[in-house]
Amino acid sequence: MNNKGIIIHIFLFYCFSFSALGNHTEIIELTAGLSKPPFVIENNEHYSGIQLDLISEIFAIENKQVDFIHMPAARSFSSVNTWRTDGTITLPSTHQQKGVFISEPYISYQNVAITLRQDNLIIDELDDLSEKYIIAFQTARKFLGASYIKAIESAAGYQEMADQMKQIELLFIKRTQVLVLDINILKHFLHNNREPKYNKAYKIHRLFLPRVYAAGFKSKAVRDQFNRGLAVIKANGKYQQILDKYLL
Repeated sequence: MNNKGIIIHIFLFYCFSFSALGNHTEIIELTAGLSKPPFVIENNEHYSGIQLDLISEIFAIENKQVDFIHMPAARSFSSVNTWRTDGTITLPSTHQQKGVFISEPYISYQNVAITLRQDNLIIDELDDLSEKYIIAFQTARKFLGASYIKAIESAAGYQEMADQMKQIELLFIKRTQVLVLDINILKHFLHNNREPKYNKAYKIHRLFLPRVYAAGFKSKAVRDQFNRGLAVIKANGKYQQILDKYLL
């Protein structure tokens, strides 16, 4: 090879190297809950859903790839405390904890109480939960506040469950009287499960205001990147496209 050829090869090598460095994608790890469609959806070990798609799109703006570590919600909280990951995807927007940097709110949940119409239960306020058998989503007591905690003290039975698909099943096979969960989780489940046992009329008891949630990070810089990316996808329409893809 002549000198000109060597120079060209060296030039191409450096161009490729700098290009690779420039396109390097940083990977961050965030804890996420177990499958709860449409927010987190597990399909043959591939995960998608509103929250995962939003967060992936947000960090793609910042040239970051997100690996989600799935675990029950209660463990997700302890993971934030011990910093085994870079953060977690679902915290109350008002959450305050030393060393945790809370993002702008990016998702809202509409929790409700659900009963079977055939049971003819009257639940117009939280106090009406007394003497009922209730299954709620895991960490409901953390998220739904003091009035909820007081109301369930006199429940006939109370359980919080990480597997929300199982939670829904237990209502329709009459192993409990009341579910407490997000209405979109219930609608998504029933839309995709047509078994006869789910073909029962139900009632929605709107006991709770919508709640907005944020992500929490151990790094202020990563939190700020999240907020910037969130603003971008809201402005360019991608945020609404993701919501429209999943919400019925």
